[in-house]
Amino acid sequence: MKNVLVTGGTGLLGKEVVDQLLALNYDVTVLTSKKNTSVPAGVKLVKGDMASDTGLAEATRDADVVIHCASNPKDTQSVDIKGTCNLLDAIDKDKTLHFIYISIINVDKSDYAYYQTKIKVERMIAGSGIPFSVLRTTQFHNYVLSMLKTFDKKNGAIIVPDGMHFQSIEVKEAAALLVDLAQKEPVGLLRGVGGPELLKFEEMAKTYLKVLGRNDELKIKSIQDEEYDRYRSENNIWPTNSYGHVTWEAFLRHKLAS
Repeated sequence: MKNVLVTGGTGLLGKEVVDQLLALNYDVTVLTSKKNTSVPAGVKLVKGDMASDTGLAEATRDADVVIHCASNPKDTQSVDIKGTCNLLDAIDKDKTLHFIYISIINVDKSDYAYYQTKIKVERMIAGSGIPFSVLRTTQFHNYVLSMLKTFDKKNGAIIVPDGMHFQSIEVKEAAALLVDLAQKEPVGLLRGVGGPELLKFEEMAKTYLKVLGRNDELKIKSIQDEEYDRYRSENNIWPTNSYGHVTWEAFLRHKLAS
């Protein structure tokens, strides 16, 4: 059975990847820089830091597959760029290994700094000489929910920007795609994957209120912002390759009830 190293294995996506690997009886190693963290029984926990190049030799020593989920939009230079460089350097190039990376849809079509970092990391991996697969997905349902909550002042009305849309995907289903790749040969850059529905942001807000059983007024306004413009473009959707069964409403009913 393969040994799989998961970076960012204590994060939102990484936890799901770890759980699904364990369900398939894989040997799993998690690399984390977090203090006082725990992992499921049977997982090897390696304390280390990609940016400072600590713990990487131990974490990669027995790995047959690396699923690289670690990322930090607030410190991309240390975690994403330098950290990935150190991780790739730590891997024995004489060993057959499959390096799997999670990226974002259409990062090559945006000037947004974080997306530019993701494309740099993709190119670093492709140029490393290590067999790899890169999966680009749309935003997770969790991300859209966190954005929506910033507009919810709980004062009887929610004002959201006009023109935005999402094709968000459930994190468990994104994790399943990564785990499926771990069972196959490297394929390089995959075509993009989007969630099961393409929805306007105001539709998602209405569903949010419905699931919460609230009668707040929903107002749509033309609010100009670089971030909102990203979600007004075609760059955050991939309608030609929808995936998954967990709809936005199903996600909310589970998430908001828990």
